[in-house]
Amino acid sequence: MKTLFTAADKIGMLFRLVLLAALALILLTAAGCNSSITKIGDVQANSDNYDGKTITVKGTVGDTVWLATLEKGTYQIGDGSGTIWVFSNEPPPQKGLNVTTEGTVKAAFSLANHAYGTIINETKRK
Repeated sequence: MKTLFTAADKIGMLFRLVLLAALALILLTAAGCNSSITKIGDVQANSDNYDGKTITVKGTVGDTVWLATLEKGTYQIGDGSGTIWVFSNEPPPQKGLNVTTEGTVKAAFSLANHAYGTIINETKRK
């Protein structure tokens, strides 16, 4: 009986299969990275659904405040769908920079069991 494929053919097919699998994995990983970004407008529109949850937002830095004596800062970030204030233990990024930040969504303050405003307590800036 005659062999249809030589050893070199089999190695070439195996190499192409491994290469194709690696490319598929890279594409799936890259696609998954962007899906974890939450739109700020969604947080603002449904703040009760996000309260206490850790999210990642990406956008352009607006106004900033740094209280050096308290080592606390805050900055506004906008992504075109809305803006939100981010509270941080680090100095805020420079106004106009594009940043990605991760943090926990919280009510800005509560009065008589009613929450006013929504903020993100930053845990990691990317």
